[in-house]
Amino acid sequence: MTVIKIERVLSSKPYGVIVAGRTLDARIVAEGCSLRVKAARTIMLGEPAVGETWDVDGHLVSTRWGPQIDATRASRSLPSGVLITRYLAEQVPGIGPSRADLLWKTYGTALPEVLAAGDLAAIAAIIAPDRPVLGPRLAATLVQAWREADTEARLVAWLQQRGVDDMRVARRIAATFGFASVERLERNPWCLVTLLPWEKVDDLGLRLMREAGATAPDDQPNRLVGAVDAVIKDLIATGATAMEDHDLRVRLAGKLKVGQGHPRLLAALYCGVRNGAILGGDGGTWRAPGCAAMEEAVASRLRAMAERPDLRPRDIGPFDFASALQHYETVNGRLHPEQRAAVLKVLASPFACLQGGAGVGKTHTTKAICALWEAAGGDVLLAALAGKAALRLSRSTGRLARTLFRTLRELEERGAITTRLARGLVEPDERPRLESQLKSLAHISPRSLVLVDEASMVDLATIHALQRFMPAGARLLLVGDECQLPPVGFGLTFHKLVDDPRITARLTVVHRQTDDSGIPAVAGSLRAREMPLLEPYRGIGTGVSLVPANGAAEIADRLIGAYLDLAGEDVLVVAPTNEGPSGVRVLNRRLHDLHLLANDGIEIRGALGELFSVGDPVVHRRNDYKRGLFNGSMGQVIAVDVADGSLIAVFDGEEHTFERDELIDLALGYALTCHRAQGSQAARVIVALTPSRLLDPSWLYTSVTRAERQAVLLGDTLTLAAALRQPWASESRRVGFSWP
Repeated sequence: MTVIKIERVLSSKPYGVIVAGRTLDARIVAEGCSLRVKAARTIMLGEPAVGETWDVDGHLVSTRWGPQIDATRASRSLPSGVLITRYLAEQVPGIGPSRADLLWKTYGTALPEVLAAGDLAAIAAIIAPDRPVLGPRLAATLVQAWREADTEARLVAWLQQRGVDDMRVARRIAATFGFASVERLERNPWCLVTLLPWEKVDDLGLRLMREAGATAPDDQPNRLVGAVDAVIKDLIATGATAMEDHDLRVRLAGKLKVGQGHPRLLAALYCGVRNGAILGGDGGTWRAPGCAAMEEAVASRLRAMAERPDLRPRDIGPFDFASALQHYETVNGRLHPEQRAAVLKVLASPFACLQGGAGVGKTHTTKAICALWEAAGGDVLLAALAGKAALRLSRSTGRLARTLFRTLRELEERGAITTRLARGLVEPDERPRLESQLKSLAHISPRSLVLVDEASMVDLATIHALQRFMPAGARLLLVGDECQLPPVGFGLTFHKLVDDPRITARLTVVHRQTDDSGIPAVAGSLRAREMPLLEPYRGIGTGVSLVPANGAAEIADRLIGAYLDLAGEDVLVVAPTNEGPSGVRVLNRRLHDLHLLANDGIEIRGALGELFSVGDPVVHRRNDYKRGLFNGSMGQVIAVDVADGSLIAVFDGEEHTFERDELIDLALGYALTCHRAQGSQAARVIVALTPSRLLDPSWLYTSVTRAERQAVLLGDTLTLAAALRQPWASESRRVGFSWP
């Protein structure tokens, strides 16, 4: 066996990998020698990455590229002996070779045990004796990094022995359960249900219980609670937060593989309630506990705000908004009476909703609201779900607007910096930089009006997270359109809130349309569930048109033709399904291939088999607060590295590097499902009307209103008519959130 420090990942295929690195000992070849390692997926665990250390067994062979180990076993490892100094110097920020050497000279081979024990004072005294602030911080970073690595190494070995070979899962387990991960899994393997499919978790749990000699492992309480957790996990994945009793029983019986009357089903319900895995709701429903806590917290805070309509920050005294509005109109032009009434209604309450469809002037109205609140002495924080929406809001109001995820990230960063400054946990030379940084970060004060655009698309977790940063006195305005699809994430808030006329100002008069086939007019017909007037497609233009097509294959072919017509423009394709000839995956591959033919032909392959090249639009698959990207963020590839299998993409003007194992978070973005496209907009949108149970009025409405100038529908009017007869998507999403 030898220890390899990976310097490059040369190839990563479903059947195996080839990496290049340098030996850290002399068991096979001389220390420091460069060599390659070739390993089949069946004999290795996880995805190797640059900078990692791996233990490799195998046969040394000569190749035209130099020495190579054909591995018979390969696993990620922690270094031992003097190698630990190299690991600490290279992997832990701020340590470096000199500090790592000091630790080795002090503790020698006992260093791993010292790091695991975590005596911060002793470690700080060794690595930075003359830096009373920096020393403890470096020591804490060092101990945390070692514990995380040690936990992962032990966890990987434990999982490997039990047939779990996904390194991403191992890292998530380590992050979730921490230093005692293995012990936690040995006590209750079913706690993995939030990270792995139920079938795999249940098989592992039953096997471990049998090996441990447990009697009746099928009836283990941990298993029964795990089955309930799995049902709740599936529920939340649909966007719902509550379910009917009958639905719960059917799903739970399926997990446990028993009939409806089996005693094990009743025992699982009892264990689920007793352990807090499910909560009883109104009308014989069951609620997801975590979601229920968020729903209650959000509703309670909003009620407290709405029930105090005269509440105003102490430093903003009585203010005549009506007179200020008259002055605003003198300078900026008259508002429609409906818009004027909406402005005054919103400003009269610490919490309000502004509801309106396409073309009714929501941004024009919000600009007036912002101006009047600032005139009263307040400040405004603007946020929208997607980057384009934030940019549009910035331009329309003349004020900085951020994405919601960037806003939350900056608020978190502000809190961390403020805490460090208040506690004196910074070096004197670091303070000016941090104080300057605070000035550029999002801030919510008791005088702030927080305005969230496209609020109908914002999920419960995001609203809940935003509320945590709102001090008493801060106001909240949710602006949106209830006819949009519900959020991609779980929960339903805006759709429930706008039914309350006490807090909702409605805009209904359309001010932006040119003819009956214009986007606002067609959107209005779809809102009313009426067949819209659609013009024949004639290429680049404005409004909404129809390209007749029958069947998925014909829809796909004509869609490609329309895309080529509009090439060079800002174009987005929306489809109802991922699979099939006119599904998102096939369309993305076809459009990627067309793009590749017209460019340099260089591409890299992601973990799920998708190909990426420079110029491809991409979509982010999940919410990532660290990057400030959400599930549906749109970007574009600007560079690819074939050797490393990595790429650089720009999202909202900010560059993000995605390493090989991070490409799973990206997908091609030529075509999106409507849910993923919710927060996006494009000058021209092409909509595939492939018959699907997902087509309903809200799907059609959301798809068409993604377009700024032109929407092109491909399909037949029978499909369109059938979709308009379906109920709204929000009506079928059961949640526990109630208002008022």
